[in-house]
Amino acid sequence: MKLLVFGSVLLYLGIDLLAWHGPVWHTMYGDKAPAPSPDEIVAVVYGEPITIAQLNRYEAEQDALAGRTEPQPARRSAMLMDMVRSKLLHIRTRYNSAHLSDSRQAAADEVARLSSRAADEATFDAWLKGQGYASRKEYTDKLAVRLQSTELLEKAIAEHCKVSDEEVERIYTQLEGELPAPASRQVSHIFLETLHKDNAAVKAKAEELLQRLQAGEDFATLAREYSEDANSAPKGGNLGRIADSAERPLPELPLFGENAIPTDTPTLVESKWGWHILLAGDITPARQLTRMNAARASAPPSSACAVSRRSMRGSKVPSKKDL
Repeated sequence: MKLLVFGSVLLYLGIDLLAWHGPVWHTMYGDKAPAPSPDEIVAVVYGEPITIAQLNRYEAEQDALAGRTEPQPARRSAMLMDMVRSKLLHIRTRYNSAHLSDSRQAAADEVARLSSRAADEATFDAWLKGQGYASRKEYTDKLAVRLQSTELLEKAIAEHCKVSDEEVERIYTQLEGELPAPASRQVSHIFLETLHKDNAAVKAKAEELLQRLQAGEDFATLAREYSEDANSAPKGGNLGRIADSAERPLPELPLFGENAIPTDTPTLVESKWGWHILLAGDITPARQLTRMNAARASAPPSSACAVSRRSMRGSKVPSKKDL
């Protein structure tokens, strides 16, 4: 009897995996993208391929982030090296995953948040396939790896770049009088993105929120409920103090200069990413920093890696780099 049951199970598995492609096959292979052909591969990192399609997608993303409209073939090899480094980081992340937080729930929550912005589930799944993902599960898994990679990098930075009070004092003594502080102001926003959406409909929604603000509703409350900026929405839309410098985020927003938005007045403006309702405080004029003010502003003694993190403010981690 046992032999008969065992033989029946083996027969079912054989039919499921080799001929029928049933539940067992879909569990093991259904969510995986087909292996690329040799002609589609531009690099292999420890057995893991990087395809031409992945490189093209990453190049398009970087051009969009930088505002470039013309392709730059000379940068393609540098972008490929970026992807190789990213792949190495992901491999190292998997190797150290036992020592990192379980990020699967956070990744699932983020995918659910992104999905809720689409017109319907089918539209979101179609967008994923257009980005090269065979399924929502594949995208979630790779996003979870990306979150763990970020944690791994933060741990590595914290271990190697703690700055002592004496080092801060020495550096800023050398630079005394040479560290100008640009004009700055406190800024909050309610952001509605237009990616894969009808611009007019998004603008209409933003105008409706602006009218509610003008009628007296609380800015932070509406930002928490409606803003699509995942970083600032939980903080009531607070972006912190933004300096008038070349490295500031969204330089096209009119925060400084002759066309600067008025103080403490919700103002609707458009960027290349979508519509923003901005609320900005008074502009603090540019000034020349003293040594002690510069040290206090740039590297609080109790904050590990404060100098290194501030030195990297101008860099931007892409939202997805072949996760």
